[in-house]
Amino acid sequence: MSSTLVFPSEAFPQFPRIEIERPEGWNALAAVGLPLALAKDVPAGVFRPNVLVTLTRLGADHTVDQARKAFTAKTKALPRYKEESSHVVDREDCEGFTVEGRFAGGRGEIIHQIVTVMVINRGYVFDVVEITGTCSALTGDNGKKEIREILSSVHVDISGS
Repeated sequence: MSSTLVFPSEAFPQFPRIEIERPEGWNALAAVGLPLALAKDVPAGVFRPNVLVTLTRLGADHTVDQARKAFTAKTKALPRYKEESSHVVDREDCEGFTVEGRFAGGRGEIIHQIVTVMVINRGYVFDVVEITGTCSALTGDNGKKEIREILSSVHVDISGS
């Protein structure tokens, strides 16, 4: 006798709801194919600060250590990447990390990047939420400050509402 599987269900939980504050002067990038994305309005020819959110569902054996190793492997591909700081993210519903670093951009400028990775145990699977904020060093400390504020506004809700 056959039965029906349903998404979402206990065995196949729905994806988390992700909210992020959009400061004045920043616009949604709905056409980039990501769960959430926004970028700052800037003059043509200037690096456009942005925040991109990805969501990946992985098997039940995924760990924060594996997420950190995957992140490190990605940064090795960036020209002259240097990690500047990192800290652990430990919330009630997830574990993860935040890393600040910089690398050489395509036009010779230094690009700052702040990345938060959250690994959420959903029972049979893990959801990995990665929020990447990027700005040019030419924006000074204000660019990084603005990116940090946006990243700190992220709220992930796994309750399904």
